[in-house]
Amino acid sequence: VEKGKVYEYSIEKVTTLAEPFSSSGARLSGYGYVSAAIMKAPVHTRGYMLVLIATNVNDSLGNEIDQLKQDLAGDGWDVDTEIINESASVADVKSVIDAANSKGKCDAVYLLGHIPVPYSGTYCKDPQYRYPPDGHGETDANSHCGAWVADVYYGVIGGSWTDTDSTSLAKREENKNAIGDGKFDNNRIPGTATIAVGRVDFNSMPAFSETEIQLTKRYLNKAHQFKTSSFTGLRKGIIENNFAAFQEGFSSAAVRDFTAHFGNGNAITADMFTSSAANDYLFGYTCGAGSYTSCNGLGRTTDFTTKNGTMFNQIFGSFFGDYDINNNFMRASIATVKHGLVCVWSGRPKWVTHTLAIGETYGDCALRTQNNWQQYDANFYQNSPHIALLGDPSLRTESILPAQNISLAANSDSSTATINWTATNESDIEGYYVYRSHKPYGGYQVLNTTLVSGLTFTDNAPWDGTNHYMVRTAKKTITSSGSYINLSIGVSAEINGMKGDYASSTSLAKSNFKIYPTAAESFLTLEKEDSQPQQLVIKNTQGQTITSKTVRNAVNQLDVSRFASGSYFVTLGNRTLKFIKL
Repeated sequence: VEKGKVYEYSIEKVTTLAEPFSSSGARLSGYGYVSAAIMKAPVHTRGYMLVLIATNVNDSLGNEIDQLKQDLAGDGWDVDTEIINESASVADVKSVIDAANSKGKCDAVYLLGHIPVPYSGTYCKDPQYRYPPDGHGETDANSHCGAWVADVYYGVIGGSWTDTDSTSLAKREENKNAIGDGKFDNNRIPGTATIAVGRVDFNSMPAFSETEIQLTKRYLNKAHQFKTSSFTGLRKGIIENNFAAFQEGFSSAAVRDFTAHFGNGNAITADMFTSSAANDYLFGYTCGAGSYTSCNGLGRTTDFTTKNGTMFNQIFGSFFGDYDINNNFMRASIATVKHGLVCVWSGRPKWVTHTLAIGETYGDCALRTQNNWQQYDANFYQNSPHIALLGDPSLRTESILPAQNISLAANSDSSTATINWTATNESDIEGYYVYRSHKPYGGYQVLNTTLVSGLTFTDNAPWDGTNHYMVRTAKKTITSSGSYINLSIGVSAEINGMKGDYASSTSLAKSNFKIYPTAAESFLTLEKEDSQPQQLVIKNTQGQTITSKTVRNAVNQLDVSRFASGSYFVTLGNRTLKFIKL
């Protein structure tokens, strides 16, 4: 193996037991997955994050939103925000996302507040989907047929979403699907999800004494404290399986993925609320018979008003996976006083989260899970539109303490800038990276290829005018999947009146181009405005250069057949587009 390169392994265990859902006498198999690396390279740039903010949240939480943008930029995201009016429709929101993506810059979307909720599905009417994901069919007194929540709609560019079918088999009005009502028919995601979507939405949670704005503020502050390592969790996962009698092994993905992160013996069987009251556990999985506001064996929505789950929750049971309802159980799990940063409905299908152990984000896990079609063992309802991430899509599970007290000073003629900072309180660090941008919320480029071991750095070639500088702590992080260079959230400051080369800076050069398809197996087509030679660079999500070449033609075919499956960034000039290698 090569140091710095990520390798993904699949392990299959074939047993002597009969596969419970096979009529051919097949033997039962178990599967495990790990993304492994020795000193995986640091990820300096994570792409473009569009934060869509509900009007009432934007009007009330200006300071917290500013902090969120700083944290996202400090973790390598290029950040933009758009305010979504309360009268907006799902189509209005999609048009905002599509407009951002048409500029070649949309890798993740953060839905903050009660952004319109898409619905999709004709469960029970579709002969291939006679039952909804939780199994409550049309003969059930509480039928859950019809359309379910489908935030993934916002993350699919160019998919064929139809609205030409209908079903009234559901008991809940929101799940009924009529022709032309804006709810889609699809029971599988059309095309490929390329934008990671996460939702933080505390609308209609009257079980809590706090208002929607207070709950949102609390969540944003919790996420900030976690990202800056102000509080950390016990590196173990709790598993509370109240569906042990079922033969589908709902919790098996949690067992294998928790182990990939923390090692054998650290995925423990315990009562969720009791354990989390005594310790701040990072991971938790629980399942049991459910309602919209309860999970049998765990508790009810009201329990989360006084108790905490884990920081990153996987929960499975009937009904509450369809989260757009008053006092929803899943949304309650991230409304808690402590913990509660992420919640997903994992069991049908099981979520794919082993890449967290090598520094990937929950947004990355969402895309892997949504696009999974028999690539990973995941049980029934793979690739279905109901697969949704509740929480900040930028979250990673290992945070480190940042540097402090950054200050900037120019020399006498303002031709150089000196950056000083106070040391992090993190122990055993590798050093520091220094970055520069022409704007405060993203676009940062790393200035040093060799880590800075001291507490000062001089930029001898600043841009003309205002320069934004950022410092990030680097540390080797070790998990049971290997090691990687982890980066803290950056601390930043700006300096004005610098004398430098702004206009000719290659980082600001405009380059309009497009690539297609956005999910490719063999060849990628790149179209640019003219036949002038330009340097093309393709990098993987670890920041490693896979291809660097000069392209001259207006239309160019790129052979990506030998690329490993995953996401890649194509840069021409200052513009970067993303594609997925299937």
